[in-house]
Amino acid sequence: MGLSDLLTVQGGLEKLRITAFEKGDYKTATECFLVLYNPTSFSESRNSKWLEEKNVNSNSKEKSFRAVVSSKVTFEFMFDATGASPSSKNKPGTFTSENKTLAESAAVSDATDLIIATSPTDSGLRHVNTAISEFFRITGTVKGETHQPHYLQINWGAFEFRGVLDSSTVNYKLFNSSGLPIRATLTANFVESISKEEEALKQKTESPDLTHYRIVKEGDTLPLISQRIYGDCSFYLELAKINRLTNFRNLKVGQRIILPPIDKSSKSA
Repeated sequence: MGLSDLLTVQGGLEKLRITAFEKGDYKTATECFLVLYNPTSFSESRNSKWLEEKNVNSNSKEKSFRAVVSSKVTFEFMFDATGASPSSKNKPGTFTSENKTLAESAAVSDATDLIIATSPTDSGLRHVNTAISEFFRITGTVKGETHQPHYLQINWGAFEFRGVLDSSTVNYKLFNSSGLPIRATLTANFVESISKEEEALKQKTESPDLTHYRIVKEGDTLPLISQRIYGDCSFYLELAKINRLTNFRNLKVGQRIILPPIDKSSKSA
């Protein structure tokens, strides 16, 4: 994901927001948290589950694929009440989710406003406790109605992630004369959580038996895409014809490639 993916259509860098949902179907948004500063970086991990199968007549072991384990993302958020680095005004962002209207209409807790509210007239008395507490209330507090924390949707430009707060650590770095924290960093780990229906749909759209499309990424070639989708790189000529490509070697990053069902039996015939 490049910097251009995080820019809003209005211009400027959109602030990351975390929208809370009552259930894992992500249909009922209740409220959202708007960060004080955008993270300078974040990490994303994906894991696959493999089991070892030992051959009977040898000591060799073969890995057998079982499943793709839920992905995880980690962000570090800064909370600062010193005013040394003023937070920019929020830019209205774009949502890639179908829940755009629901997420945008949810009640917003803006970290900037929460810090200012601790002492509206005297910036020297402001602290970050309220903003951090609000972050945990929205992301991690067990709700009486559902007996579990909220499901969360993270939006930052073109980036979208759905899951739950897995763990978090707050590092308090600076305090005022009253002993209240005025600067802190919060490291939050989120683990993916999507409904069974959405997961089934996601798997279905990867099927070579249905027409779908793929956006070309750096390093992609038509034979490579053919191998990934159809299990056979030789179908690249068919893809070139369908997509009206005069030069299949000249794919451009961001280009949309149509991937229709292909009758593999015609090849063997």
